[in-house]
Amino acid sequence: MKKVINTKTRALCAISSAFLLAAFTAPASQLTAGALPAAAKETPHVLVVGGSQFYISIGEGELTVSRADLTNYAREAARAVIAYYGHFPVKHIMINFVPTDDDCIGYGTSTYNDDQQTGVVTVEVGQGTTRRALRSSWTLTHELMHLAFPVVSHHERWLAEGIATYVEPIGRMRIGNLSREEVWGDLLNNLPKGLPRRGERGLHFARNFDRVYWGGALYCLLADVEIRQRTNNRLGLEDALRSIAKQGGTAASDWEARDAVNAGDKGIGLDVLTSLYTKMGQQPVYVDVPSYLRKLGVVKAVTGVRFDEKAPLAATRRAIDGIEDI
Repeated sequence: MKKVINTKTRALCAISSAFLLAAFTAPASQLTAGALPAAAKETPHVLVVGGSQFYISIGEGELTVSRADLTNYAREAARAVIAYYGHFPVKHIMINFVPTDDDCIGYGTSTYNDDQQTGVVTVEVGQGTTRRALRSSWTLTHELMHLAFPVVSHHERWLAEGIATYVEPIGRMRIGNLSREEVWGDLLNNLPKGLPRRGERGLHFARNFDRVYWGGALYCLLADVEIRQRTNNRLGLEDALRSIAKQGGTAASDWEARDAVNAGDKGIGLDVLTSLYTKMGQQPVYVDVPSYLRKLGVVKAVTGVRFDEKAPLAATRRAIDGIEDI
C-alpha cells in the first residue's frame, strides 16, 4: 500500500508501482534497462547516507545539472535531516527526479510504500535548473523530513506540514547550507501568514496554504521555545520529535497525530506538544510574531534581521540554532 504524505499542489508519479516492486526486491545493480519504465532513463544508483540507502532515479529529459549534481543535492538534503533528527528515520528511500520544461525546482511529494517498506520522494527538476539553484533549494529536504513523522489525516495535515516547514531550514542551517539570518528572517516574514483571520477557527479547520504550512510552523516554534524554557534549554522540540521517531512514529507507522504528540511528550517528560496541539487545533490562537521574536533576539533590520544577544530569550534562540551558550 502506498500512503500519500505530502502533496505541494499536485500529485506526481514518475516511477510505476511495478518498478518500485522490482527496485526493492533486488539490488539496484541487478536492475536492467528492460526493467525500467519509460519515465526512467537509467538504472537507479544507490547513495548511502547515515546508514540509509537512497535509490536515485532520473527521468527522461534534458537537464543542465548532472547526475552527480543531483546526487549531491540528495546527499545534502539527507544530511540536513540527520543534523536535526540524529539519524535518518527510514532505511530505504527512492528519490525520483523528474525533468520538466521549467527553469527551477518544481513541486515535490512524499509517500511511503508499506509493502516495500520504502519512502518514496518525487521532485520536479526544471531543465534550466543550475547547481546554484540546487544548493539553495529546500524542496527535497522538506519532503525527506516528512518521512520522520506519521502520515496523518487531512484535518491534521497542518501538524505534519508545520513540522517539515519549521525543521527543514534549521537542519540546513546546522550543516552550513543556510545562515542564521536567513532562517530567522524567513520566520519573521512568513509566520504571520499562518495566523488566523477574522472568523477562522483552529488549525484543524485550516485549508489555505499559508494557514496550514505557516500556522503549523508557528505551533512548532511555540512548542520549541516552551520546551526549552521549561528545561533551561536542556531539551527542545528536536528531542520530542526524535523520541517520536525512535518509538516508531515515522511515515512507516499507522499512528494518529495524537499518538505522535503524546509520544513526544512522554519522551521529554513534559506536557507541551499535546496541550498546544489541542489548543491550536480547536481554536484560533493569535501571536504578535514580531514581538515574540524580539524576545528571542530577532530584530528586523534594513536588510533582513539582526540579533540582539541581550534579549531575554536570546540563549533559547541560540539553542534552537544548535549553538551552545557559553
